Amino acid sequence: MITKSTATAEFHGGRSRVAALAWGQQATWDVMRGWPHEDRSFFTLTRWLPVPLLLGLGEVLEQISELVRRHESLRTLYHPTHRGEATQEVLASGAVTVEVFDRPAEDPVDFATIVNDCIARMKATGFDHDKELPVRFSVATHEGIPVLLMFGVSHLSADHMSTDLLSAELTALLKARADGTAAPAARQALQPVDLATMEHSPEGQLCNVEAMRYLRQQLDRLAPGLVPVRAVPSSPRFFRAELESDAIPVAVRAAARRYRSTTSVVLLSITTALVRCFCPGPVYPLDIMQSNRVAPELFATVSSLNQAVRTAVDLAAGSFGEVLCQSESVMAAARRHSRYDGRAAKEVVRTVASSRGTEFEPGFQFNDMWSTVAKSAAGPAGGLAELDRLTETTTFDWPQKTDSEGMAIFLDTRGTPERINLSLMADTALLPPEDIRAFLFAFERIAIVLATSDITFTQIEELFAEHRTHAGNRSGS
Repeated sequence: MITKSTATAEFHGGRSRVAALAWGQQATWDVMRGWPHEDRSFFTLTRWLPVPLLLGLGEVLEQISELVRRHESLRTLYHPTHRGEATQEVLASGAVTVEVFDRPAEDPVDFATIVNDCIARMKATGFDHDKELPVRFSVATHEGIPVLLMFGVSHLSADHMSTDLLSAELTALLKARADGTAAPAARQALQPVDLATMEHSPEGQLCNVEAMRYLRQQLDRLAPGLVPVRAVPSSPRFFRAELESDAIPVAVRAAARRYRSTTSVVLLSITTALVRCFCPGPVYPLDIMQSNRVAPELFATVSSLNQAVRTAVDLAAGSFGEVLCQSESVMAAARRHSRYDGRAAKEVVRTVASSRGTEFEPGFQFNDMWSTVAKSAAGPAGGLAELDRLTETTTFDWPQKTDSEGMAIFLDTRGTPERINLSLMADTALLPPEDIRAFLFAFERIAIVLATSDITFTQIEELFAEHRTHAGNRSGS
């Protein structure tokens, strides 16, 4: 029988500070406040990792303490103000409670079940940010010996890249302790309070002014009717499909080398080329999510840094090569204007919508997280035969259906260097289920073609139509 107990990981020696939220934190705070309380599991990011053999529970707790001490975002309370904003209070010392689940010998429960249960519990209850530190830890032990460590962190304190950084750092701390070597030094990075201070400086305000100028330029190009209604919507209205592929990573890296570009630009170019199949143009509205880690001092920052840049993307290119050139310019502009005051941006959108007499319709979002890990894979791409062989492991699923979303289309990429996960959430009034499925399978085939040769828009349209036909009546299953 699994037994549950609790332990305490104390932290000391940090700085105690109070400040306003940084822009990325403020954007997350605003979204969380408007999100249905019962569905806030989205805002808890979780990871799990093995514990090296021979470490005792006390030694594991010491490494948890060290991780929390290093990162101010993990020892921060968020206090709401009467104006609907929040302040962040960094604690100099304190403690986090760690749940411990011990499996005795001969118990039939496997550790995968324990991990899944722990992660589900972490996500089941939202953080009380005013009173609770924004991180939770659990340890699975076997006869008292630590085997696995799980943690969940609030999206207010970490984005997905931050969570990966925490996982890697905690793994390194545990390994050093097990090996009897010195703990790896903390990486130099801006803490959230320092970032908020910079954003409120004249330099930060100039950055915001330039971002608002760019936003107005893009809004001026977004006329009504750019996102058509093409079908009677399903019920629930929004479907999310996921395609996992071993072929796309190899193909996209090969295409990026052929075109002397980046994987993110190639992924955006394929997306734009497919949008031409169902949007009339001349542009389509796209929010490009940016990780905001282009400055060295932000590479290792643990905070909620992601912000989306609203963009009017042209659909009038004459060739796929022109789409690639356009995507490079679009991504560069998005990087330049990706840090801004989200509330100021909302006011700009409200003012422009009021002046033109119509609200802006929900657009698309492109969030490429896979390219942040893509560079760690090496080796030349295989030929078409090898890429076709890799498609034998491609999987497809419908993991979510919901009645309401804030965008017409969300396209996310994530995964490992060897395997990509393409996630497409779409309004079925724009993309019926068979079109959602066709979009993802055509995406894979386009990437494969680009690995070794150019592609025409006619070929892309034919691939999209071909996969719509293949979907048939299976699309909504």
